[in-house]
This record gives sequence, C-alpha cells and structure tokens, in this order.
Amino acid sequence: MTPPPGTPARIGRLAPGPVRAEARRLAALGAAPPAGADESGPAQITAATRTLAAGSGGQVVASGGTTGRLKLTTIAPHQGIPRLLDSWRPLHPGDVLLNLFRPGRLWGAHYFYNALATHCGASVLPMGPLSAAELPEWAEVFRETGVNALAGAPSALADFADAVRATGTELPVDTVVWAGEPFTPGRREAVARAFPDARPWGNYGSIETYVIATSGPGCAPDLLHLLPGQQLEYDAERTLLTRTGEGWPAPAVRYRLGDRVTAADCPCGAPDALRVLGRTDDRLKFHNTMLRLGDLLDVARAAPGVTDAQLLLTPDPADPAALGSVTVRWTGPAAAMATAHPADPVRAELLRRVYALGAIAAQHPDSVRAEPVDRLERNSRTGKVVPHLWHHPGAARTT
Repeated sequence: MTPPPGTPARIGRLAPGPVRAEARRLAALGAAPPAGADESGPAQITAATRTLAAGSGGQVVASGGTTGRLKLTTIAPHQGIPRLLDSWRPLHPGDVLLNLFRPGRLWGAHYFYNALATHCGASVLPMGPLSAAELPEWAEVFRETGVNALAGAPSALADFADAVRATGTELPVDTVVWAGEPFTPGRREAVARAFPDARPWGNYGSIETYVIATSGPGCAPDLLHLLPGQQLEYDAERTLLTRTGEGWPAPAVRYRLGDRVTAADCPCGAPDALRVLGRTDDRLKFHNTMLRLGDLLDVARAAPGVTDAQLLLTPDPADPAALGSVTVRWTGPAAAMATAHPADPVRAELLRRVYALGAIAAQHPDSVRAEPVDRLERNSRTGKVVPHLWHHPGAARTT
C-alpha cells in the first residue's frame, strides 16, 4: 500500500552527505529549486544539463508536446549506459537487435537503444516502427542479418508481433527489450504468441532522467528494481528521485516524477523492487466522484478477450475541469461478441469492478460507454498508444 500524504516512504537509501554535496553541485550549476520548495522539476534539470553540456556536449531530447509545451533536457553523451550495464545487460556480443523505437522529433529512445546495443557488443538495425504491409519486403533482411532481439514500446512490440503472425514471418527472437509504457497482459500475450522463446527485459524512467529502474526475465511482469546510487521518496501523491555519484545521464535531487510508485517484493530476490501505480495527474471529478483514469484502464485491459484499451473523455459542459462522459475504446478478440450483442462486455466489467462507476452509470447511463475498435490511436511523435484523449464536441480530438 502507498503511504498516506505526509508520511513518505523510501525505496533505496542514500547517505545524507553525498546527497547534500549533490544538491550543492546542482545549485552551482544554476539548478537550485525555487525558494521554499522541497522538490525540483524539469526546469532545474534543464538548467543543469544545459550547463553541463556546455563543457562536454550532449543530446537534446524532449518530453510532452502533445497538449503542452515541450520540456527539453540535454542528456550526457554517454546516456548513462556504462553505469547502467553494471546492473542490467540485456544484450551480448553476437546478438542482433531490431530497434523498433521511432527516430526523430527529439524522442531519445531510438538513439538510446542503438547506443545500448553498441555498448553491449551487439549489432543493431535502427529500423523504427514497421507495419504489416512493410514486413514482407524486410523479412529477408531480418533473417539474413540474424535478428534475435527486439526493442520497442510495448504497443509497438505487440503490433510487430501481430504483423509477424499475420504474414507468417519466422524470426528466432529470444530477447525483447521494452520501455516507455506499461507492458500490459494483452501486449505480453501478443509478443509471446509470435515469439514464445523471448525473454523480457524492461526499464523505466523519464525523458528527463532516462533509466531509473530495470527488470529481467526472472522478475514479476509488473515489477522493476531501482538502480543502485538512487533513492525514491514517495507517498500517495508524489515520487521524488535523488541520485548521487558519477555516470548518470542527468542529475537529480528530489526530482518530482510524474508517476506514483510503491515498494514491492520481486520473486527474483533482488532488492529495491517497485511497482509503478500510474500517473500522479490522472484523477478527475466525474459526477462529483474522483476517479483515477489509470484504474479504469487497468480494469478494461484485464477484461477477458481485451488486448488493449484507451479512454475517450468528454468534459462536463457545466465544469470543463470535470468529466461529463467517458468512453472506453478497446481492441481484442472479444470485439466479435460486443458486435453481436448490444451489451458491451467491457462496459459490464467496468460497472461490476469499479463501484463508483456503476453508481454513476445507474443515474447517468449515457455517461459510461465502451466501444470495440480496430486500432487505438497512437502518439504521432512516439508511436505509443495514447492512454486517454479529450473530445470536445464540435472540435477535433486531442490527447
């Protein structure tokens, strides 16, 4: 359980001396938190990384940009990979990685995995996403070069796996490296159907910090382990990252992440395991009840016959900051059942498992909907499935 506000818990533990020294170093770089603040944010990391890059160079990357202003960070040239490999090495000499992360538009993942393969002594095909229509012309290249590993966001990995099965392509994939969004059960199943011998290697972080935690084949599917030299302080509403020592892609002292986490015990036995619970900003008022959007997605994705889901949100005309209606858009084999029967099985599962939603739907039946679709909408910059989209009647949809 995540502790209540005001009682922060920790994952990992750093000595106070090095933390104070790191805070002084960041202040000298012009990255001190605002007066009176007990945390830092993207502005502080941007200031620190730009100052550091003036002496040693770096790669400019960005987060956001879908609905708000891009947040820029200048990652160290080594991208933290030498330090990362002390704890996590998914690739080895002789491996050939097919990199499915989308290049360009200041998203750093594509270039990170190219560099990761090189540091591991592996070869890499810097491909980007590939559709089923494109796969046949590239399949022989993948076989000829000996592709045995994939890297991508889970939704891109699932799409690629579906394309492999649909085209009858055979690839001896034994390693799958994922990051960027949850590796949901539906996405894992899609990958496993196409590549039954593949072992999953995951990592978690933010574009401002790069990798914070990792997982390997022996870990529970939803757990990761904090990298040494860091600590997370967390409560029900925020998570603060601090890291000390050399070799990180970007510094951080009490940097506020955008996710909620909690400590966990992993069957692999390694220390400092954590579970990412969801975004800190995903609570919305829905007919006088506060709901977490992530909870709705978790229930929808776990429904029988559902592969993946996203939310289409319509604001309340009387209160634009609140929800007026929510539609769960979903894909999967249960879609045929939903088409044949008026009562959508995903809506029924939501009303059954989310008590507040059932109570709201009893009074406002049209405010909770579900609809099967052929394909969920993606972020055009990263290629990831968009968790939720806002729909303003009379206007285009926005994420």
